[in-house]
Amino acid sequence: MVAAILRRRTQGIVPFDPLRHLGQVADLMEIAFAEEMGPAARYVLRRMRQMARWGSLSLLLWEMEGGNFGPSGFVWLEEDRVVGNISLRRAAFPGGWMIGNVAVHPDWRGRGIGRALVEAALETVGRRGGAWVGLEVRDDNPVARRLYERLGFEPVGTTVELIRPAGLPWPKDDPLPSALPLRRARGGEGRTLYRLAQEGLSRPHRDVLEIRPAAYQTGWEAWLSAWLEGRREDWWVALDDGRIVGAVGLLSRRPARYHRIEVLCRAERQEDLGPRLVRAGVAFLSRRRRWETVTILPGPRQALEPVFADLGFQRLRRLVQMRRIIGHRLEVAG
Repeated sequence: MVAAILRRRTQGIVPFDPLRHLGQVADLMEIAFAEEMGPAARYVLRRMRQMARWGSLSLLLWEMEGGNFGPSGFVWLEEDRVVGNISLRRAAFPGGWMIGNVAVHPDWRGRGIGRALVEAALETVGRRGGAWVGLEVRDDNPVARRLYERLGFEPVGTTVELIRPAGLPWPKDDPLPSALPLRRARGGEGRTLYRLAQEGLSRPHRDVLEIRPAAYQTGWEAWLSAWLEGRREDWWVALDDGRIVGAVGLLSRRPARYHRIEVLCRAERQEDLGPRLVRAGVAFLSRRRRWETVTILPGPRQALEPVFADLGFQRLRRLVQMRRIIGHRLEVAG
C-alpha cells in the first residue's frame, strides 16, 4: 500500500532528503515537540539548522556524522512544504530499527498522515530484513499510542525524564557515609556497570532503550573518547564488602551545555542506596557549571523520582517504549 502511495503521489510521502528538507524538518520538530524538548534535543535542532544553511556542504557533513544530527526516513509534502516527518535508523542491536520524531503539523493532523508515515517506515524495515522496530510515545498522548497499537506495537516498559533548570543553586554536599565508600570507577569495571544498568528491565525494554556496553566503558580509553567528542564523563562506584553494588555517572556536554546524571544500583539495594547515590551525584555536580541537568529513570528506577524532585528536578515527560515484531499483520483501517 505504501509503495502505491509513493508511486501515485508527488505531493505526499517522499524519502527524506537533507539538502531539501533538513531546515523544514527542524522547524516542524520544534512546533510538534517544543513543550517536551530537553537541552540535547534543542542542541540537535540548532545543528540541523546550521547544516541546512550550509547547502551542499551539509550533505558531506551528513555522511560524515552518519545522520546523527537529524532524521533519515520520510517526509510528507504539501505543495513542497514539509507537514509530516518520521525518522528511521538501525538500532544498536542486530535486526532492530528505531522510529523517532513522528511529527505532523497541527494544521494537517487527523488526515492519516501519521499512519502513512509509520507504514512507510515499517515497509522499509521489512524490505531490509529487520526483525523488530521500536519507538517511544508520551503516556499522555493516547491518540498516538492507539495508532501504534493498531499497527502492531506493544508496550515493553516506561521511562520518566526529569530536568533541573539551569542557574539553580546546588544543594550542599550530602556524600555517602564512610561505611559505604564511593570511589572513581576503574578500567575494566564497565561490564559491572552495564549489568547494573540492566537491573529490573526486560530484554525487549533494554533493546528499545538501546542499553549497550559501550555506554558504560571506564578507563583512559573511555576518558579520551569523551574528551575528543567534547564531553566529560565520570563514574563513581559504591562498594559493599569489596563488591560494586551501585554507581553514579555524570556526563557534561560542552557544546550543548547540559549535564546528565545516571544512578545504578542492585535491585535489592535501591531503596536504601538509591537516594544516597542521587544526592552524592548532585553533590559532585555542584562543582561544575550551573547548566541544565537531566536524568532518565527507566522501570524500577522511577521510584527515585521524589528524591530528584527534592533536589530541584522537575518532570519533563513520561514515555512508553513500544516494540513491533516484523511480520505482524497491520490492522486494516475501517
